[in-house]
Amino acid sequence: MSEQGSTAPAALDRRVVALFSAIAYGELAAYFRMSADAAAAPSINHSASLARLATIEFSHYYDIANFLDRHGVDVELHLSQFAKTFESFHDRTKPSNWNESLMKAYVGDSIAIDFFRSLAEHLEGDAKDLVLKVSDSDEHHEFLVTTLSEIIAQDVREAGRLALWARRLVGEAFAQAQTIAAEHQELFDILAEIDLSKTFKLLTERHTHRMQTLGLAP
Repeated sequence: MSEQGSTAPAALDRRVVALFSAIAYGELAAYFRMSADAAAAPSINHSASLARLATIEFSHYYDIANFLDRHGVDVELHLSQFAKTFESFHDRTKPSNWNESLMKAYVGDSIAIDFFRSLAEHLEGDAKDLVLKVSDSDEHHEFLVTTLSEIIAQDVREAGRLALWARRLVGEAFAQAQTIAAEHQELFDILAEIDLSKTFKLLTERHTHRMQTLGLAP
């Protein structure tokens, strides 16, 4: 990825490196997860739609990894520091079927996006702009809301089961955000500068709105 013959950009703040590394690893993990979900989809249309979303996740990963690389950051080294925490989360929240996979993408990925966007508000310049760009989730929500709404409308029992699954996911997602910050001093330093109670209140409100969009209680 490195560019030859050009002036090297200024070194990044260690907090930016940590934040971008966490986001990039999350995007790469989402790409692999969505690709697997696309292969297991119940129809070709669903498979194609989810595969397209997976490619968007990969493009987000590439944009962030390329940004880090251009600033002289060892991408492999820094992203690998987040692997254990992310994989532990995914092991604890492994879906039992395709419907649960969609709800995990809708709830878990959305909370992660909201959380990282809240941290990005304290960045400046290109770094802030890039986080806001890769955390644009409108296209994801359109497909997930439409598909999940159809599933919920067709089966009341499944709707109740997915609502319970969503509650578990939101608890795990909040715990994940706190764990990542606790394990990485650079991210903890960012959190120390913000109003945590206000941030988590906002995350909860946005989650509640997403559930209401599906016609489910949060």
